[in-house]
Amino acid sequence: MCFFLVCALAAPAAGISVSCSTSAGGETVGSQESFSLNGSTSLQESLLLGSGSISAHRQSEGKGNNSLKQSLTLPGRMLQNDINSQGEFASSTTSAVSGQWASIHQSAAGTGSMNLELRGRKGDTDAGQEASVSSGTLRSSQSLSAAEGISASQSTEIGGQKGRVLSGALGKENVLLAEVGFSGEGTLSARLTSGADEKALSQGHVAIDDTVLLNDGSFEAVSNEGEGRIMGMAGSRLIGEEGQGIGGFDLKVMNLARKEKRPDRSELASTAGAAASSGGSYSSYVLTGCRWNVRDPQVQLYLNPIGTPAGISVEASKMAIASAANTWDDAVRQNLFADGETVIVDYTKVVDNPFPPRGQEVMDGYSVCGWKSLGANYLGLNRWWADGQIVDGYNSILETDVWFNSDFLWTTDLATARSTGRIDLESVALHELGHGIGLDDLYLLPDGDPRKNDLQQVMNLYYAPQRELGNGDRAGVQKLYDTSPGKISLYRMWNPYITDHLYTTNYDEYNSGAINCGYRKEGMIATLYSEGDVESNPLYRMWNPHITDHLYTTSYYEYNSGAIGCGYKKEGIIGYVYSYKKEGTIPLYRLWNPQIMDHLYTTNYDEYIIGAAIHGYQREGIVGYIGALR
Repeated sequence: MCFFLVCALAAPAAGISVSCSTSAGGETVGSQESFSLNGSTSLQESLLLGSGSISAHRQSEGKGNNSLKQSLTLPGRMLQNDINSQGEFASSTTSAVSGQWASIHQSAAGTGSMNLELRGRKGDTDAGQEASVSSGTLRSSQSLSAAEGISASQSTEIGGQKGRVLSGALGKENVLLAEVGFSGEGTLSARLTSGADEKALSQGHVAIDDTVLLNDGSFEAVSNEGEGRIMGMAGSRLIGEEGQGIGGFDLKVMNLARKEKRPDRSELASTAGAAASSGGSYSSYVLTGCRWNVRDPQVQLYLNPIGTPAGISVEASKMAIASAANTWDDAVRQNLFADGETVIVDYTKVVDNPFPPRGQEVMDGYSVCGWKSLGANYLGLNRWWADGQIVDGYNSILETDVWFNSDFLWTTDLATARSTGRIDLESVALHELGHGIGLDDLYLLPDGDPRKNDLQQVMNLYYAPQRELGNGDRAGVQKLYDTSPGKISLYRMWNPYITDHLYTTNYDEYNSGAINCGYRKEGMIATLYSEGDVESNPLYRMWNPHITDHLYTTSYYEYNSGAIGCGYKKEGIIGYVYSYKKEGTIPLYRLWNPQIMDHLYTTNYDEYIIGAAIHGYQREGIVGYIGALR
């Protein structure tokens, strides 16, 4: 027996759901749909409910905000589709499910913003396709089926300010994922398939601005006899009729053993709000999930100067790239890039085609920078390779290559770049090398993310020469390469004979001061940081033998003037403190007693208040924030 149902909606339909199920031979299948439709949207659906099978055909069109969701269930399997749009759209969806198989096919077109997604799961395997556009047009046909295995495909055309496609599969042995997107006015076309059973498989191609970035060879290159491998690429694009605007693109293809723990993207991107300040926000960074997983990796860069544009010398190019590499080194106090001769000029090192035809994707173990004619759309590109070796949640980068587009006018002179509009090589190299050590682009973030608008970061758009890292750039690379300074104990002592409080990080001094100099040990009160970073300040120590007082300050002016005008002797930096409260830190308060000529420092707020109220000390505020005792 079959039931045939036709329904039509042509009015606002928020929260409408349609569910049905049927059984045959002891097996139950079901279909669940939910719609949230704008008042201008019409929807028509025919539903055929048979014995152990369900089939449906749905058509809809309209404008405004619309959401259409569907899921099919059958023994051990589930298929889902999802259409979300803001703007005009039209869609057609056909679905069918029985006890042994299920399929969904959807076609959609729209203007404005739209996201289409299909995903199927069978046991512990799944496969899916996704396409999205912001401020543009999208036309896509997607299919999903589940029988012996799960397979999905899409054929998509996108034009607009931002577009992205994703093809993924989760097999019993491996994960295979491909993601390609662009930001800034552009076009994208994709033909992709994915499938999963014992192994995850995927193939197809993606082109941005008519340049093929991803093809079957890309999937072959990362599959490499099952060995874990990741390939990523990111670059800047010139957009607009005269090429005056800047956009970007990125892609990632990964084939990894399923048993490994993968980085959680929510852990890779700082989500704190970006605050306006000099250097931008410390939260303005995004991580790729990959890095060089050794201390001081000493990545040797090579420069193949063939094709160097007129107007700049090979030596100047070499120095510009080396300077960019050293800027990243300075931010983490490591040799990310080789010490000494950071860049070696070598005409024999291969600067291969960044968009190679099938079978020519090459990882040769050398990190090479070079020049390539890339046409009117691309300014600079970086491609990196990583393997499936996970260390502290990060995949290990193996190689990074950089291409600079020889079709543009370049300079290595900062003044020339500022006055003529020529592209500054060091600024672009700084951005591209940032990709090669694990940082992602900010301009590809969603429009509502405040980090996208923080243009003080090198990892954002190139709109003018920028040879210094922003606060977010530094924070991101320091998170990747664990430059949190080591903690050192801060001991406190008191000498009642000369009325002096002494603070030291040297245990021998702490011990001998008590034995030989009349000091009384008062214990460890907190921890300082042994090394400074971009957010910390040095804590200077001074000694005045005339009034027998030790003074500690983060103000270099006070440190200098105290020595010049007040009889203090400089004793150097004893550690580092933060200028604002961070997780795990507490304030260090400072007091001054003019009667006994003594500076007192404490992390105990009650002592800070009582010292002023009872013991004649004057409160002088917070010196900085130091590590709390645990």
